Amino acid sequence: MSDRGNGLLVKGGRLFDPGSGVDGIGDVLVRDGVIAESGEVAEGQADEVINAAGLWVLPGLMDMHVHLREPGQEHKETTATGTQAAVAGGFTAVACEPNTVPPCDSAARLAAAMETAERTAVARVLPKCAITLGQKGRELTDLEALCAAGAVAASDDGASVEDGEVMRAAILSAKQVGLPLTLHVDGPAMVERDIGLAAEAGWRVHFSHVSLAEEVGLIAEARAKGLHVSGEATPHHLALTADDAPVGNADFKMNPPLATARDVAALRSALADGVLTVIASDHAPHAPTEKGLRYEEAPPGVIGLETTLAVVWTRLVEAGTASPETTVRALTSGPAEVLGLSTPSLRKGAPADITLFDPKRSWVVEPRHFKSKGRNCPFAGDELRGKVVGTIVDGRVAMREGSILEAGAA
Repeated sequence: MSDRGNGLLVKGGRLFDPGSGVDGIGDVLVRDGVIAESGEVAEGQADEVINAAGLWVLPGLMDMHVHLREPGQEHKETTATGTQAAVAGGFTAVACEPNTVPPCDSAARLAAAMETAERTAVARVLPKCAITLGQKGRELTDLEALCAAGAVAASDDGASVEDGEVMRAAILSAKQVGLPLTLHVDGPAMVERDIGLAAEAGWRVHFSHVSLAEEVGLIAEARAKGLHVSGEATPHHLALTADDAPVGNADFKMNPPLATARDVAALRSALADGVLTVIASDHAPHAPTEKGLRYEEAPPGVIGLETTLAVVWTRLVEAGTASPETTVRALTSGPAEVLGLSTPSLRKGAPADITLFDPKRSWVVEPRHFKSKGRNCPFAGDELRGKVVGTIVDGRVAMREGSILEAGAA
């Protein structure tokens, strides 16, 4: 890791931090991994200056639903390549799902994953743990030990916990140790069941990759009752319908599958109305040889770390169905609130995690140039508007104009 030196000055950008009520041209001075000043900063106070004129300076983005695949499936992705993809897309922190091989279902396995992140990650890695041993849905993991080891949430992502009594016990155990549950959505019936169990236990639950209007309705109803229920939508479910998927193209195969125009409209309205408070990529890389199999045999999942902000900006913000404020909140304060973490901020004293975004720059999605090992992107060949041009993690420039500059910095 390189020394931070005498500081970094981000000069003359549009500081846009909805969580702090900041929106205006200004500067950010970074020293010793924290924001030393924010607003108007005289030149000469730092030995490195980034000219941010024309750029939006955002709090570092957070993606709370990412598959890093390590250990066990390094041919798909590694912690190193996954976090390089993250900073290329403006994400300074990622919460990684536990469905590795073997699953992250013990404190020892979680510690090993974090040791790998310490050595190889260029973004902050926030580990999730499994709800059940082996993610088999039968026997609970030791959530107390996993929470003490640093898990930020528990999930059996990739599968629902089918047994209602096991889920009831999981929610009660999670409440006891104060650990959020991020649950794999498997249709309205399962959402309704888990909302009921959470209400009964008096604990909060979060639903991953919500895709159907009926699921949105259940979450809206629960929130209207004051229940601690939240949900997320992915860029692909917000932007695409089943009719957009070419027949037989496995790069459009995902779980849950793309739905109807009615469902997309419901997701967009829920995001705008604050019913869904999080946008998450569900970045799920697979080897090109796997996605190249017959559609029926290819694994589900698409990548998204390097396209999430641009897809949402192009398809929603510029179309007038989401505001910049809603979008940035859903990628910063929304996930932080669900996970019980400090909200990313441009305020003085906050960790210096910053995303530099050019909302006017157009670019064509070319997966062969991605930092991720995955190429399974449903937006390949699309022209998008809005490009992340710089990412600062812990006070260090981790990415600038597509080049990765720091390793092992987070």
